[in-house]
Amino acid sequence: MPKSKLYRFPKELSYLPELLFHLRRGPLLGSIVGHEDERSVLRDIFLNASFDLSLRMVAPRCLMHREGGTFEEFPAYDLAMQSDAAVVLDHGTDVFIWLGAELAAQEGRSAAALAACRTLAEELTEMRFPAPRILAFKEGSSQARYFVSRLIPAHKDPPYEQEARFLQLRTLSTEQRTKLKNSFIHFDEPSFSEWMRGLKVLPPEPS
Repeated sequence: MPKSKLYRFPKELSYLPELLFHLRRGPLLGSIVGHEDERSVLRDIFLNASFDLSLRMVAPRCLMHREGGTFEEFPAYDLAMQSDAAVVLDHGTDVFIWLGAELAAQEGRSAAALAACRTLAEELTEMRFPAPRILAFKEGSSQARYFVSRLIPAHKDPPYEQEARFLQLRTLSTEQRTKLKNSFIHFDEPSFSEWMRGLKVLPPEPS
């Protein structure tokens, strides 16, 4: 980059850095799975998996439930953890269903959303072997850490970067944005953008 110590990442490979970020944090190389024996089993599955399954094991797919039972795909960032939403996260050998606290408090809506999410999870994994775990939990529960640990921590990035990579934020009101921001717990792990800059590389533009 002119007048900068940062290098520009090739735009032809713009999708690669996020895959690598997920890979280094995820169950294959990271520490989110507790025991080394478990990680060895996952690596064995990965090496013998189809391309689609191995891709999901590297980088999860994030789908947010919409009214009417439809789903919209978003980047796998923690910004998807909105209290009035239900989210399905497909990580290959595990599929997680996360219900926001506001949605979970509305019995009728939450039951319909959970049923739609379970149906989607079963459809996504119908042909997979070994059969993946499908886990459902609510915002704030102890099990929700399985979901959080697989998402890119983007909540620390400045608002303009968040909106550029997670366009759905633009549809939220100021009050909703503030509530979402206040729901996150601070920790030291870098975001994707911070990690890239730490490597002296400018994060690629969202594709």
